[in-house]
Amino acid sequence: MKHLKYILLVLVIAGMSACKKTFLDQEPYGNAIQANTFYNTVDEASGATIACYKYIDFDDWWQTQWWKQVGGEAASDNEWIGINGGQGTAVQAAHYTLNAENDRIEAHWIEIYKSIYIFNATIEGIQKSQIDDATKQKLIAEIKFLRAFQYFELVRNWGGIPLITKTLGPQENTYSRTSAADVYNFIKQDLNSAISILPNKSQYSATDKFRVSKGAAQALLAKIDLYTEDWAGAQNLTGQIISSGEYNLETFFGNIWQTTNHNGPESIFEIQYQYSTQYPNLGNIFPTTSMPGTEGGWGYFTPTSDLENAFKSQADSVRLNWTIMRQGFPVAGDPANTSFNANPAQCKSARYNRKVYVPRGERTPNGRFSKDHIYLRLADVYLMNAEAAAMQQQSAQALQSMRAVRNRVGLTTDMTLTGWNLINAVRLERRLEMALEGDRLYDIRRWKDQSGQPVINSILGPNGSFVKYNTQQSKDPYETKNLNEPQNKGANFIAGTHNLWPIPSKEIIASNGKITQNPGY
Repeated sequence: MKHLKYILLVLVIAGMSACKKTFLDQEPYGNAIQANTFYNTVDEASGATIACYKYIDFDDWWQTQWWKQVGGEAASDNEWIGINGGQGTAVQAAHYTLNAENDRIEAHWIEIYKSIYIFNATIEGIQKSQIDDATKQKLIAEIKFLRAFQYFELVRNWGGIPLITKTLGPQENTYSRTSAADVYNFIKQDLNSAISILPNKSQYSATDKFRVSKGAAQALLAKIDLYTEDWAGAQNLTGQIISSGEYNLETFFGNIWQTTNHNGPESIFEIQYQYSTQYPNLGNIFPTTSMPGTEGGWGYFTPTSDLENAFKSQADSVRLNWTIMRQGFPVAGDPANTSFNANPAQCKSARYNRKVYVPRGERTPNGRFSKDHIYLRLADVYLMNAEAAAMQQQSAQALQSMRAVRNRVGLTTDMTLTGWNLINAVRLERRLEMALEGDRLYDIRRWKDQSGQPVINSILGPNGSFVKYNTQQSKDPYETKNLNEPQNKGANFIAGTHNLWPIPSKEIIASNGKITQNPGY
């Protein structure tokens, strides 16, 4: 089911690269192998395409999953770095004391551009192959989605970035930054092209359900439309996905996070992981980084009491328990763990992420698990639809979509909400449903308040609501006493500077100044 032989191809290709080169200073990723071996038949071209999927997450903790949690959640009001302050440069990012030398930001930039190089090379190899045109176009459409996915990650982190659509030699460092608007337009073109070609999820065989479908391309394009404030476009696309019948909400919220639930009915796009005794680097190590030492983990990424309070404000016990593991409470879905030990002396908040947790009876010996990484799911689509409708003052549609998500966890919905009360209710619902899945920072960056200012500006900063809660109001017995990670997280946020991350300084130097820095760094 996991196409092990093609995942091994990923490891071979990955081994050809060094982790600390700039994105323009890369050795060719096995071009001879790719051009001469993997594109001569449909099976070879399909295998090379399948191998590309692994480059969304790569293989190890320090590559892309790590930054997506640091940048997407720990730099917001949802999460702390956690373990006694944790890794220094991760703390700097989460607390907005970083500069352009930050090695976590640099690593993320490099790994994403490595993946884009591989996607471009694979597209070029398939384009030159002699396989039938229909198969060729379908495989290229899959890779265009993957490339669009990575460019979305780049543009929402850094704004305008170098847009590279072909393979480059080591000396072709002539690229400057393309504007964010033009990058988004390129992404939309790739996704629209993919939508016109890709099959529905139901048209794939059971062993190929992981592959990119039309619905996945539509869902990612709808999210892009939200970021570019094309509300009508987002509403149209999400409406098509919901009405397609291709996906269904899981009947129970906890089912989404079951280790054995691969490519379930709610899943639209997820990266596959398979533990193997023969090839121990294949499994997902990220859950190990995000469990306490008492559970064999490293102790990073601990949810905030502010997030817990958000669940409690809605009496949302189902999602609270399946999102946050709390000191002394039973772990949802793990009968072997009736009193969770978060190791409070080593943990900022004595809370951990249940969504990535692996129950004790399902763990493998080396800390790498067959636990997939879900990136797009139907509940996300419902909430995108609700947001797009609310922003167009279409209250009935927004309420209908929001209610579908809340009904699953037994919550009622106030069907009289309109205007900004409705918009804020949808935003809160998104925080609760999608908590700790990597989008929180980017949501509060892109959302605008009634005065047109980014919402993040009122949450973080010296006068931000999250900072004031932690420094003036909170009575949490763990966060207020475990001060190895400072309690004033977010106080150093500067509006207009920290709404984007700094371009890694080594990339600016390597480009001979053609790549310029974001303001304020």
